[in-house]
Amino acid sequence: MEIIAVVVMIAAGAVTAAFALIAFAISRKERHGTGGQRTADRHQIAASILHQVLISGGMPSYEALRRLRRSAGLAAPVTPGADVASWAESYVGLTTESQRHGLLETAVRLVSEGKQPVPLAQYSALLDLSFALGFHIDALARLREKYGFEYVDHAKNARPREADRAGGAAPLFTRENGDPREWLRVLEIEGNPDRQAIISAYRRLAARHHPDKVDDRSALAQETAAARFIEITRAYERLLAIYRD
Repeated sequence: MEIIAVVVMIAAGAVTAAFALIAFAISRKERHGTGGQRTADRHQIAASILHQVLISGGMPSYEALRRLRRSAGLAAPVTPGADVASWAESYVGLTTESQRHGLLETAVRLVSEGKQPVPLAQYSALLDLSFALGFHIDALARLREKYGFEYVDHAKNARPREADRAGGAAPLFTRENGDPREWLRVLEIEGNPDRQAIISAYRRLAARHHPDKVDDRSALAQETAAARFIEITRAYERLLAIYRD
């Protein structure tokens, strides 16, 4: 009887060990599968965002897809009509800060490949992407200077900014001398604000005057909104250089 009991105990132990190994293998497979799915999701989100940024500048969808594969190494499927801001917020939850900055730089690099001034709507898409990824305008301004692209100011008859030196043609990242009170007035801020108040004011005004808000209105309305959008963007960047805390 004792021998039988020992045999039963050994058999039970073997069965338990087998079940434990199987459970471990299943758990490991699920973890790896989840990680792979997250990677796939991340690549698909990135491809959809970059595709939307490219077509916002008037590029045909097929050319945008070709550029994604050729220049960005992304062959993931894209979702047409993806909202840049909301999709970028989803991307934040799946990535590190380095990966987020890499996405923003890839977007700037792809946009600048044409060596032509980009439409204001496309620059607005880059701004939306930068903010949604958790960066401020300084990050985008530095990349713009690095890759050397300009944007078209439609409020000045579609001329590049450098075409009108008297009309506020200074680069966004230039630290100009000026009266901060005037920049605060542009952002409709009174008193002595802090950095967060400036950020909040800019986002409120940028949302109101975003080119997408008036794309179905008259040419005059679009030019007026574009001029205001550029004015508040420049004031915001200059104030961020002053209010760092």
